[in-house]
Amino acid sequence: MLTGTGLLHTTVRSDVYLRYVKEGLRPYLVTSGLLLVALGLAGLAAELVHRLREPVADPAEEQDGHGHGGDDHGHGQGAGRHVAWLLAAPALTLMFVAPPALGSYTASRDGAASGSEQSAYGDLGNAPTTPMALEEFIGRSVHAPKTLDGREVRLLGFVSGGKSPDTWYLNRLKLSCCAADARTLHVEMHSGKAPDNDTWVEVTGVLEPGHVTIENPVPTMTAEVVKPVTPPRNPYLDAPPTDG
Repeated sequence: MLTGTGLLHTTVRSDVYLRYVKEGLRPYLVTSGLLLVALGLAGLAAELVHRLREPVADPAEEQDGHGHGGDDHGHGQGAGRHVAWLLAAPALTLMFVAPPALGSYTASRDGAASGSEQSAYGDLGNAPTTPMALEEFIGRSVHAPKTLDGREVRLLGFVSGGKSPDTWYLNRLKLSCCAADARTLHVEMHSGKAPDNDTWVEVTGVLEPGHVTIENPVPTMTAEVVKPVTPPRNPYLDAPPTDG
């Protein structure tokens, strides 16, 4: 019941589940939570019926050897039940001390950056600044760098430390299913002092010249404006920044 309640708490009453899984899995989590609560209630009902049907112990039997042996068996069952209650800890943690979404620690230890698949990139228009998803920016830098020549773009992501004081990384983490299969998207930033790790920022700048390889798709950008922002509702949804 506690585990089911924890699932429902993170999916129905809040968006905490988005820290761990894709948004499309919400119906399955809600269904699982309801089933677990139903199973817990069924187990509780069965236990109550069992206890109500237990015969009242005869005091004379409790004094003989058989009664004493029965008490030892009962103590063993009680100890098992007490140990089983430790399983409540993960459920209570999920409800009251939910771990945060993955961030700079994961991004800085993920090894090679996530690959970028080639696709048909359309015209970006004539706007002075183009909001762009991080994955599209990386993909264009690898497969269509001419579309970014001299173009000012605006990106959204969280910060992780770089190789020098004036170098840092703008990151996004993308999920196939859940946080365990997260893929890291990196853009190396050149600017003044780096923001603190895990700070969400909007960065306006231009792609620096240089070949970006498919094997290590990490473009370099000159950051002209770095603006701290509120973390997005879904930290794993790589979408262009909005004016809102």
